[in-house]
Amino acid sequence: MSDVAVGDIERAFLEVTPADLTTAVTLTARPPAGLPFAVTVTAGPLETVPGGSDQRRRWTSDPITYSAPGRWVLHWEITGIGEGAEDAETYVVPSPVAGGPTWLPGRSRVANYVTHRTLARNPAAIVNSQAQYVLTFDSTTTPTGIQADAIIADMGSWVAMRVAPLPAAMHDVARTVTALAAAAAIERQFKADEDSLQRANDMERRMEALLADLVDAANTSNGTDDYGVDVAHLPVYSFPPADCRWDSPSYW
Repeated sequence: MSDVAVGDIERAFLEVTPADLTTAVTLTARPPAGLPFAVTVTAGPLETVPGGSDQRRRWTSDPITYSAPGRWVLHWEITGIGEGAEDAETYVVPSPVAGGPTWLPGRSRVANYVTHRTLARNPAAIVNSQAQYVLTFDSTTTPTGIQADAIIADMGSWVAMRVAPLPAAMHDVARTVTALAAAAAIERQFKADEDSLQRANDMERRMEALLADLVDAANTSNGTDDYGVDVAHLPVYSFPPADCRWDSPSYW
């Protein structure tokens, strides 16, 4: 099963052995539809292969955005020492949030609350021997972009249920609430250290406070009570004033 979805961004890489200063590499991305396009690649340092005399070199691409579902082909051309060609196939699936409410937050919006979760785990995302924070979720992170999308969709459904109907003027707030809820779920589900659960609890408290304000504002706008349920107006009764003579002992 593919772990790449529409909207994912990746850095592809190719390691060439043997290689020297005459080796050159180019990369062409071929989407499922449309014209192929060239992708800039950057060469890393020459390294000696352990236990041998050959040298090797890694080329890393600029970020490639998978903008459409289907079969993508990354075509590498190598000239000079190590001459040859290589194709790498990637199957991109539709985003789980496709077709959902327009106010759902994107991956990067959720990642704003848990930036430490966006540390790339793929060697292709390592630049100058330093791991990079990609500041979103994609196939190089934990959770992956597909997993993050599914959590965002789930949390969005919950917020939509709590605030129904949701006035258009409050979509931005609903997006923030959903982003916080998704970030807390990610922090709780993909525990990284002993502070993960505390961070999740803190985000959930902030989210609940915002959600309560959103529910109140939506209820005021819609003339409804909690959870968007209409409140039946209670009948108002009117009685004539009581006869004060009945309060006097002389009438008993």
